[in-house]
Amino acid sequence: MKDLFRLTRGEQRVVIFIVVILVLAAFTQHFLDTKSKPLPARSTSSPTASPTVRPESESDNDDSR
Repeated sequence: MKDLFRLTRGEQRVVIFIVVILVLAAFTQHFLDTKSKPLPARSTSSPTASPTVRPESESDNDDSR
């Protein structure tokens, strides 16, 4: 049982290669998942202003046209 984890140089390389492949696959999966989710839409137009309220004296002038 003491020699359970004693690996030859070739076996060590295979284990390291498999671990590297798994890490790269996990990183790629994470990268693709974060890139494929759309970001919330930003409004490119300026916010609409509320209608301006004119004083009554100005609105009287509009009626006389």
